[in-house]
Amino acid sequence: MESFCKVSIIAFFVLASGVFLSSPTQAIRTSEQDFGLALEPSSDNGDDIIPIELIHYLRECLKKIGEECGSIFFTRIFIGKKNVIPAGCCQKLLDMGEECHYTITETVISRPEFIANATLYETRAVDAWNKCSQ
Repeated sequence: MESFCKVSIIAFFVLASGVFLSSPTQAIRTSEQDFGLALEPSSDNGDDIIPIELIHYLRECLKKIGEECGSIFFTRIFIGKKNVIPAGCCQKLLDMGEECHYTITETVISRPEFIANATLYETRAVDAWNKCSQ
């Protein structure tokens, strides 16, 4: 299960920001050449390509929340782990902003791997936001 979480965390950063991470402990790389994988469609129709403007926006959002806190929110929203959200991570989420939070969530949900449970993930994202904004 732990390795699944690590793979899922990496997947989150790849899918949400379009940035390739070679390990979960590396920082997000910001080179334009790192977008190659994210700009490739995962299906033949090409509908799921993330627009470059959105990639830039998401990358800025993810910089604000950071890898450690991003991992905490990913496991809470997409894995369903009722982990404790440290006060510092809640503050980073609030500083990042509601629009960034929901845009990241919706971008991940839009991927074929996650779309089947969209309502569940959206509910968990709202719950995470509400918990931090109390």
